[in-house]
Amino acid sequence: MQIVQTLQSIHVNTDDISVFQYFKDLIGKNFTKVLGRKNKIFSFFQEDEIPQRRYFLKVLNQKYRKSTNENIQNLQDAYFKTFRLNFKQSNMLKSMLFIKVDFNAFGIFMQLSSNEKLFVTYIKNYFKDHDIEYDEMTNVLVLGYKDENTFELFEAFADESEHLKYCVSFKVDPNAYKKFRQNMHNKESMKWKFNALAKLFSNYFSTLECTPQNDLSEIRQKYLILVKIYHPDFYQGKSELEKAYAREQFEKIQIAYDNLKALYKNNT
Repeated sequence: MQIVQTLQSIHVNTDDISVFQYFKDLIGKNFTKVLGRKNKIFSFFQEDEIPQRRYFLKVLNQKYRKSTNENIQNLQDAYFKTFRLNFKQSNMLKSMLFIKVDFNAFGIFMQLSSNEKLFVTYIKNYFKDHDIEYDEMTNVLVLGYKDENTFELFEAFADESEHLKYCVSFKVDPNAYKKFRQNMHNKESMKWKFNALAKLFSNYFSTLECTPQNDLSEIRQKYLILVKIYHPDFYQGKSELEKAYAREQFEKIQIAYDNLKALYKNNT
């Protein structure tokens, strides 16, 4: 028996017809939203069937533990997933690969259960145009967040139980993923807001000979250079015209820096 979890489903793959028939009958008796084929059964989530679903997973774990001496990973939140029961001949059962997924402020971390270079290459091709790093010592792959397409690709990737020659089981905390998505959306919103304001402040960037791509420390360095150049103290003894020009430039530089400083601090 193989237990494979994706983002949305839990798959039970077995080459034992008696095990398949046992769980098929259990699903048919306890759940209402069921689709069945000759060798596949799908049971979709119904909120009013949570007690039955918890019982089903408890029985499933007992059977799995009896055959493998292990418990099913990440079972505590699997009750809301689609149950998929598959009967496959033994020569059709694929190698198992477990992936534990975590998130941080920059992207998605995938901890592979073994060092599978072919699978890593497959992931890099799947998430093409994304920044990806892989550490062979720890079997950790880091997928950098790029844009909204990152979410679409990840969800499609983590909702498939079979990739290449592997049955892939994903351990994903749905609440952590939801929080990660919200944080990324917040960052995108702040980025959009900053860019919109930066356009309004284009004359300030121009005054300091900078662009919105410069960070605040770079803008400050440019500001310090320019205020030294146009500081009134350096124009003592100059003509009134030169003094007036320096004073005007000095004030423009000061106003530009004060406004850009406020812009950056309010959007970080």
